[in-house]
Amino acid sequence: MEKWVNDWHTRYWKLKKSIENNSLNENLYEELAKECGALLETWMEMEDKLDDIKELKAQTNFDSHSFALPKNLEGPTYFHLEMFEKAIDTLKTEIETEKPHELTLYLYLGFSYLYEGEIDRGKEAFLFVVQTSVNRLEKHFAYVGLGCLYGRTHQYEDAIHYFEKANSLYNNIDVPYNIGMAFVMLQKYELAIPYFEQTIKANDEDGEARYFLGHCYLKLGNETKAFESWYAALQLLEYKDLLVTIAYEFENFGYYSAAIHCYKRLEALGFQEPWVYHGIAWNYGLLDEKELAISMFEKLLAENEKETNIWISYLWLSSKWNDIEHFETLVKKAKKENIDHPLIDKILS
Repeated sequence: MEKWVNDWHTRYWKLKKSIENNSLNENLYEELAKECGALLETWMEMEDKLDDIKELKAQTNFDSHSFALPKNLEGPTYFHLEMFEKAIDTLKTEIETEKPHELTLYLYLGFSYLYEGEIDRGKEAFLFVVQTSVNRLEKHFAYVGLGCLYGRTHQYEDAIHYFEKANSLYNNIDVPYNIGMAFVMLQKYELAIPYFEQTIKANDEDGEARYFLGHCYLKLGNETKAFESWYAALQLLEYKDLLVTIAYEFENFGYYSAAIHCYKRLEALGFQEPWVYHGIAWNYGLLDEKELAISMFEKLLAENEKETNIWISYLWLSSKWNDIEHFETLVKKAKKENIDHPLIDKILS
């Protein structure tokens, strides 16, 4: 290749000199132009092939989160089956017999101890890897393990220290999220935001990161950005507790339609239970969508006539609708069902 390039340049200078002497060598010009075009086509073909390799690497996760371990090792298998106690016993033996893979097995051992709550032993395993490994990936996960370990014991500043070390060695999108969470636990919301944004940039379908990003903005008083983030999150989240929390927050700030979206998302995820429909009916009531609310509350009470919380919500809303006839009818029905609660007494007083 180098020889061809030198030869091409030699002929180029020869061609240039011929032009300066008013005796253009047309054949040489065509020859160089033809070679240049062929090289360009070859370069483009090589570029396409490299792009194919790049895509294949991404699909197969070729260089990430993977350690080359013999398939017959049982310790890692028990670990992936979440049988951590059995994994610990097996890994201890395999560390002695599988010296070429000793440090990777120590990582499995450290995480097994971590998940079993044996913090000191987990720390010992991770520190051993940090101090002896020259492999960046092994060191990365040892620091991740130490970060998780300190996070679990609520030592969040130490957790951030180790997660940052992990982050400097290897691109693992779980790490920025963990740093963000540690800053949330320290109530340093402004410092957490860039890490959640980094997580979302790498995976824009990370509903949890979007939820906590919104949480940070809300804590900093930026409701607009908080609710923007939560609107995006509720389309992605599949965790009941986070969706319910967002619904409560929306409701608390008077965004009743958004709260209804949260409950409908829960319904779509399979949570077709009375508390979900209660949430929808309640927020319809707060929106003053009286007919929709009444229809849902009547259906709920037909199937859950003794559910006090539903009665409390329905009676309270009815008392605010300036519909005395409806309210009195509802009170009679509640008394007939012997529904009794201090909040109902307060509504009726």
